[in-house]
Amino acid sequence: MKQLQWDKLPQQQAAKTVFSDDEPTKEEQWMLKLQSDGVWREMEEDFKAKQLVINLMAKQKRAELKSVLDPQTKKRVEILIQTVKRLQPEEIAMKIRHFDQEVCTPVFLSELKPVLPNPEQVGKLNVYRHADPEELAGLHPSDRLMVQLIKLDRLAPRIEGMLYKCTFEETWSLLDDSARKLSEAGNALLHAKHFKELLSLILLIGNYMNGTGVKGGAFGFRVSSINKLVDTKSVHNTTLLHFLERTVAKHFPDMEAFLDELSAPAEAYRVSLQDVRKSLGELREGLKSIRRELTEHFADAEQTDRYGAQMWAFVREATSQVEDLVDDVNNADAIYLEVVKYYGEDDKQMNSTEFYGTFKTFVTSYKKCKSDNQAIAEERLAAEKRRHAAEESKANRQKAIDNAAADESEDTAVLDNLLEKLRSGDTASRKARRTRPNTVARPAAPLSLDPEALLDVGSALIHRLRLALQPLKGEVDAGSMQVPWIFCPRKWMH
Repeated sequence: MKQLQWDKLPQQQAAKTVFSDDEPTKEEQWMLKLQSDGVWREMEEDFKAKQLVINLMAKQKRAELKSVLDPQTKKRVEILIQTVKRLQPEEIAMKIRHFDQEVCTPVFLSELKPVLPNPEQVGKLNVYRHADPEELAGLHPSDRLMVQLIKLDRLAPRIEGMLYKCTFEETWSLLDDSARKLSEAGNALLHAKHFKELLSLILLIGNYMNGTGVKGGAFGFRVSSINKLVDTKSVHNTTLLHFLERTVAKHFPDMEAFLDELSAPAEAYRVSLQDVRKSLGELREGLKSIRRELTEHFADAEQTDRYGAQMWAFVREATSQVEDLVDDVNNADAIYLEVVKYYGEDDKQMNSTEFYGTFKTFVTSYKKCKSDNQAIAEERLAAEKRRHAAEESKANRQKAIDNAAADESEDTAVLDNLLEKLRSGDTASRKARRTRPNTVARPAAPLSLDPEALLDVGSALIHRLRLALQPLKGEVDAGSMQVPWIFCPRKWMH
């Protein structure tokens, strides 16, 4: 509680004052009465020591607070304190002592671990280990937190164990998932029926290309060689992989199911078996270290120290999980060794990332070639359609020309027939005048022509008709021959 700021009288001097008349019995009665009425509890609540610290700090707000920490450490601890809002340094220390999960998060513990006081700083902070609240109020908050923490037994191992526990589930889940992916990838390759067929087809094509040369007559090849198909170029600027994709799509369409078989192996390239083994070893060693620490220093932990109880329960559960994880990783390791050998590779020369990366690269390249081949086929189809359209257009133009020539020939025949009729009509008229007696001259009967036939004759033919009738016009003028009327689409002409 807060301190009453009075001036104490020495006992001998007090004996001669008013206070010497107090009756001890009455004082005891008052004590009991105030306790039963809750006065003391109310007083403790109203005059907490915390209030004293706050008031003292308010008074020293402008004064520079003491610190034995180096400036960099002090600043880092101050930032860490600010992440835990509404808690004083002493309260934060209590949360750490009881391993409060709300405060002791992986981030908080990770930031706290590197700023724990070293032996030199501990020596300086020890001066304030038993300091009263008034003296502690003159310290910087960072120092106040460190003063409380150095009171905790086995501080550094305690923080290490807490951090291990907070990150254990995440680490365990990551390693378990990695081991599962590696096992699934290996099993998928061991049972990849269509991919085995594809490799046999590649072997057949390769032996045909290489013939009787040094590279020919092969009985098999390392699976990593499948990514060398893109190195062999064709005369059309495509690759052997393009040819393989066209062959599979056209002649062995069912074989393309190998893409599904390689789905899991292609994604397993992200997982390193070597890293999984290393992380598993670190996880096991960390658990052994915590068990040893608990056995040696927290076998009979105080009831007020919840760290020991929580960590013992955690170690029992984590031990079972780690044992299961060891089995999973060993299984993934065994499958990997089997599948690497099965596909002609050496596990000592190729790690899991490189091995499964082979299938990731091949799947990506194969899909790219498939897309290229589809684009080429579409372009050829479009070119064929353009060629067919051009040929059809050319044929239509030729047909139009032939039809026009046929129409012109027909029109010429009609004109010739008309001229022949005109000439025939003129001769007959002359003979009639010579043989007929002198009678009253009658006009010659008009030549009977079909107007519908003349309507079919274009203006160009009419022009030609005029030119052809010019010689006859002279004869008409000389012999007074009557020329028949001719109907044309535009006017009557004489």
